[in-house]
Amino acid sequence: MLTPIKTRGRRKRSWTPSDGVSKPIPSGPKGGRPMMSLRTKQANSQSSNKRARLVAQIALPKPRKNLSRLESLPVELIEKIFLYSLNVNLPRSSRFLAAALSSERIYRALTLLAFWDDSSARDSGEAPETAKSIELAAATEAGATKILRLLRPLEYVPLFQDERRSLQASVLRCRWCTIERLLSHLPDLVRLVIQRHWLNVDITMASDLEDTLCLFLAQKGDTCSFQGTDTNSNHYTMTIEPLVSLTISCLESEQQTTHRILGILQIPDRFLSGTDKGFNEPHVRFLEILRLASGFNRLEPSTATEIALSREAIQQGVHTALIEHNADALTTLLKIDEYTFRSENTSAIQTLPYMLPPEHFRTAVRVARDDPSLFQLLLRASAESVPADDSEITQWAMDLDDAFGPWLLDFMLQLPQRIEAAKNEPIEGPIFYFGRANSRISIAQRYLRDVLGLEEMAGWMEEKLLNLSSEWMIE
Repeated sequence: MLTPIKTRGRRKRSWTPSDGVSKPIPSGPKGGRPMMSLRTKQANSQSSNKRARLVAQIALPKPRKNLSRLESLPVELIEKIFLYSLNVNLPRSSRFLAAALSSERIYRALTLLAFWDDSSARDSGEAPETAKSIELAAATEAGATKILRLLRPLEYVPLFQDERRSLQASVLRCRWCTIERLLSHLPDLVRLVIQRHWLNVDITMASDLEDTLCLFLAQKGDTCSFQGTDTNSNHYTMTIEPLVSLTISCLESEQQTTHRILGILQIPDRFLSGTDKGFNEPHVRFLEILRLASGFNRLEPSTATEIALSREAIQQGVHTALIEHNADALTTLLKIDEYTFRSENTSAIQTLPYMLPPEHFRTAVRVARDDPSLFQLLLRASAESVPADDSEITQWAMDLDDAFGPWLLDFMLQLPQRIEAAKNEPIEGPIFYFGRANSRISIAQRYLRDVLGLEEMAGWMEEKLLNLSSEWMIE
């Protein structure tokens, strides 16, 4: 006997007279469920119109009944309060305030105030309000108006260095402070520096030079040298390195003053490490401009720099550049690292040799086995940092089919002596110092002659990856 199969769900049974109800009328020729009337559809809870109304009621947030007094102010007043307080946490306290203060002109005003080193007002030793009156009184009324116009909607009050350092740190932590936005505001910083230190100090120029300077300020000309005289008939020369610095020289007193365009006081780790999105083309441009503007391009290290940065972040950036095969980013980071290290560790008492982590050389071998250029850039920074008796690098050098392979094998045999010489003489002992080859060392002479085909190699700190004149000019 077969066992009946039990099925779930509603069983359909044909109509019989014993059911006590009238026979249902089929809705079509094949029968089926009767169609609902229009009134039934509207009353049904599963109706699409009613369901859409319910979803709309759930999705819409409840509007706030009352805004605070600050939030209910006009946007212009909210902007003035924010720029007066310079508290970047204000827009974070309310989405209404964030919407009111999230505009390009606010970003621009904060960037100019944070990165313009208005040292003439800062060094006056007065309170900010007094310093402002001194500066504006010394300048012509038209020149002062131009500065205020460049900084609007900000009511400009010069900041002391500690105040600017705090503001700069707050701005750099903001998500809107991107490399692209900083690069876009560099021309305005150039105009501010020229206006403050040349046009506002009663320097008289010939009419043709005035027209040429106007073209330069409009980014329509590439003339970067101007002459003028002051009220005492002293002769001055202004030399502009676009996007980097402004140098003013006095012929009579032989004094020379350089003003940086980008007055940065600290470099965030995310700018150096490249861990967010790697090193794209604007990022590499910004790093090179940052290096030049910070003074990390001199042939000899000065005293410890005032710019705060992390060497660990630089080493992470070197690793990232090696992984990406980005030779330009690698070169700039190595220059920044060597300059800052030597500035902090070179003194009359003790000088420490500059060294790189040996792992960088292993990384260069692994990521570019057929291209020794990355390895050679590391070598030019610190040849004594090559790991001695490393089997991986030794095998790589043996596999190279050019003159660099045999040279590297012989150099690794001399590494203990070369490391000792660099420790005893951190300046004259290394094969390379600031990228300059020490031709008095025989292994360095062989590298220049056999590998590079050169007689000498000058330092690389003054070498530039960018044509700054073309960076300044716009079509």
